[in-house]
Amino acid sequence: MFSLNLRQKMIGFFCLHLFFYIIIVLTFLKDFDIFTEDVALLIHAGNLSNICLEIRRYEKNYFSGHNNDDFAKVLEYITKAQQFAPRVMDDLQIMSQPAHLQDISAKLSDYKRNFQDFKEQCSSATELAPCPLREKVRGLGQELVNISEDLILFEQQKMNSFIVAFKSRLAKTISFLILLSIFTITILYISIIRPLKKLEKAATAVADGTFSPLPVDKKRGEVHSVMRAFNKMVADLEEQQKRLFQAEKLSSIGTLASGTAHQINNPLNNIATSCQLALTELDHQQNPFVARMLETINQETERAGKIVRGLLEFSRDQTFTLQPYALAKVANKVKQLVASEVPAGIDLQINIPEDIILYINVHKTTEALLNLTINALQAISEPPGVVSIGAAKDADQKNAVITIADTGRGIDKENLQKLFDPFFTTKNAENGTGLGLAVAYGIIKKQNGTIHVESERGKGSRFFITLPLHRTPEKTDAYRPDATIQE
Repeated sequence: MFSLNLRQKMIGFFCLHLFFYIIIVLTFLKDFDIFTEDVALLIHAGNLSNICLEIRRYEKNYFSGHNNDDFAKVLEYITKAQQFAPRVMDDLQIMSQPAHLQDISAKLSDYKRNFQDFKEQCSSATELAPCPLREKVRGLGQELVNISEDLILFEQQKMNSFIVAFKSRLAKTISFLILLSIFTITILYISIIRPLKKLEKAATAVADGTFSPLPVDKKRGEVHSVMRAFNKMVADLEEQQKRLFQAEKLSSIGTLASGTAHQINNPLNNIATSCQLALTELDHQQNPFVARMLETINQETERAGKIVRGLLEFSRDQTFTLQPYALAKVANKVKQLVASEVPAGIDLQINIPEDIILYINVHKTTEALLNLTINALQAISEPPGVVSIGAAKDADQKNAVITIADTGRGIDKENLQKLFDPFFTTKNAENGTGLGLAVAYGIIKKQNGTIHVESERGKGSRFFITLPLHRTPEKTDAYRPDATIQE
């Protein structure tokens, strides 16, 4: 089965209506021609009947007075009737009619001949004198009148039948057009109006905060394409709302963490200073246990300090110095930094074109990619495995899409939404603090980028980072290499 789009449906319905309208108009034009012919025949029959009546009138006058003027009038009207009769006969040829209607020309000739014979043979006789031709002429005259009247009656009956049939066809035609219009309206309602009503209700629901996709079948067409695009928009809006909620949550946590970190930082510095002074003054030979405890305190204090610095790094409004820089150089630098941490059997692959130039803070972007790469390496618990860093320009040539993928254990679905929360981690205390992804998230967002993750348990993870491409001076305003942004 083929599926028509909206434009094809509209054109199809227009052509269908036009076809039927043309057929109906042609049919009614044909009926109008027939009606016109019937009216003309009725007029001709009426004129012939009037001529026959005039013939009878002057016939009676002549029979009573034997006036030559009356005789001439009879011949004049007979001649006129003989000239008019062929036109009526031609009209009668196109339709079925009683056979005696075609005898009018012969009757006129017979009547004329007998009337002339009557004048020659009986004109000198008295009114009361018997004359066989008198009765014969009267009989022929009466036959002429009867034929003309029958002709009128026949045509009247024919027109009445035509009018009845025309009314029936007109009623059927109107009923057909009504049904065709109802069919067209129904199809348009099902194909266009009803889906648009659903779309309107769904849009209102989205405005109220309910992100419910529309049920869409696999049919083609503009309306179904719009509905599928609407469903994609709903999914994107829902995803954006989740990200906005995530961002707001991170912002709230960052504000809280900033205040807490500032409060904790000073006591930690005092503890670390005091511990280091105590280690300096302590005799390690005499008090080995105390020395070990002080070393532990010092290490844990340093660890706590790193956590506090991470919190401050995450929450602090930072000033970024931006500059155009090749993404391949950043990735190679990351590869060098993690070279010592790549386990045997794990292949770290870099696939970034040299022409991808970003407008970034090199140090912070390196830090973000480093955190993501270390997480990807740690996700592969049992080699062999592959960690790949790739990038490509998007379709609009405005952004670079960076992909960091691993073949590790993957992330549980319920943990995906919490992945960028500070202190959220699935690692043990020795391998992570839960701030790496949160810091990377903050760095990417402050450079007008986006980051999201796709993962399935047992099938690895893929982090997608979108960052703006550096636009050359020919395509943008004056470029300032020392430009900064404050967020």
